[in-house]
Amino acid sequence: MGRFHTLLDREVVTAVGKLGLSRSEFDVLTALLATAEGEARPGDLSTGLLLTTGGTSNILRRLERERLVERAGDSSDRRSYRIRLTPAGAARAGEALSLVDARLTRLLASMDIDAIRSGTEILHELLTQLGEDGPVHQF
Repeated sequence: MGRFHTLLDREVVTAVGKLGLSRSEFDVLTALLATAEGEARPGDLSTGLLLTTGGTSNILRRLERERLVERAGDSSDRRSYRIRLTPAGAARAGEALSLVDARLTRLLASMDIDAIRSGTEILHELLTQLGEDGPVHQF
């Protein structure tokens, strides 16, 4: 599994690198894109993406400099703030997702559809056992 993860991650890094994004920046942008409001607290991003708070701060500073995210006041807690995707950030995240999708689709194109379904079912079961019962792409 470790080798598979490393090789698959390399494909993602190559794809998002074409847009000048690191893997961590891609993860933050797509995490924000996946929220209903397009925003989240920095601490929630750290926790959800398994990043240190210092690492998250560095990533957010870089994304702010690129004007892909912006800080917004938190109406429920005046002492804190939320990170919000800018329109440019949402567009870049969408572009990056398209590149990753195209790259992974090319990898899967030569595989048997039944093998893909079986693999998807196995991964879904593993995620369920680990308490991550999220959506699974159907083929």
